[in-house]
Amino acid sequence: MECRSPNDVYLLLKSSDFITHDLEHAFDDTEDEDKDLTDRTGHIVEVSNGGEAPTKGTDSIPYHLVLRKQFQVNPALEFRCFVRRRKLLCLCQRDLNHFDFLFPLRDEFRTKIQEFFDKNLKESFPDPNYVFDVYIPNPYNRVWLIDVNPWAPRTDPLLFSWLEILNMEDQPSFDTSNLRLPLVQGENGAAEELAESTSDSEDDVEEVFEPEFRLVEKDDPEAYSFSTPQYSAHKLPREVVDASKSEGGLREFVGRWQDVLARRVQEDQDGVSD
Repeated sequence: MECRSPNDVYLLLKSSDFITHDLEHAFDDTEDEDKDLTDRTGHIVEVSNGGEAPTKGTDSIPYHLVLRKQFQVNPALEFRCFVRRRKLLCLCQRDLNHFDFLFPLRDEFRTKIQEFFDKNLKESFPDPNYVFDVYIPNPYNRVWLIDVNPWAPRTDPLLFSWLEILNMEDQPSFDTSNLRLPLVQGENGAAEELAESTSDSEDDVEEVFEPEFRLVEKDDPEAYSFSTPQYSAHKLPREVVDASKSEGGLREFVGRWQDVLARRVQEDQDGVSD
């Protein structure tokens, strides 16, 4: 959302569920290492109270408000990527609707995101496990980092489930059934296969892990229900809300509605009689 004044920023902060979490519960489900307190970026927080780690949630934790440049985003070109042990494990689209044009571009996007991760995040980001969001606008020649999220259940896995992600293998699998062992001369003069481990042959095969890239399929009946806006079940017309707030307003609204229906029925009957 675009903010044009400090009041816009304050309004968003007051309306955000994430702000309360970041101020009061940012360290839930985390552990301190060596009695030093780390912030969300993994940097050690300076200890200033006699050498003891400060209590979580106190003023000793440095907070930063980061304002990002506002620009128009095509939601179809945003992707969420999951990193485990500094390896890009899987990725998926963020907008949970079907976009036909994404499927021919899947391999190209996967390659560009992998290259972006290897160059900019793999060795430099302080945590080995995290989730990051990227944006690849047309003409699809550059990857933009949008956000970094914690490796935690509160981060929405979108087209995956956290149980599925945690059980994913991050090593390539090899089919060794077609590997031929070298032949050696046996004691009886017959050619025999060398009875050694195939590890040397497997080492010759380049290990290439390809992260799973999941898109919303056209015939997926569940995908379209995912895109329902949050709190949409609570949205009502303004007239209904105003009527419910005033004393006797809802009863008056119902009465007027019944009068309208009765008048419409009478008009239809008069038209038939004529």
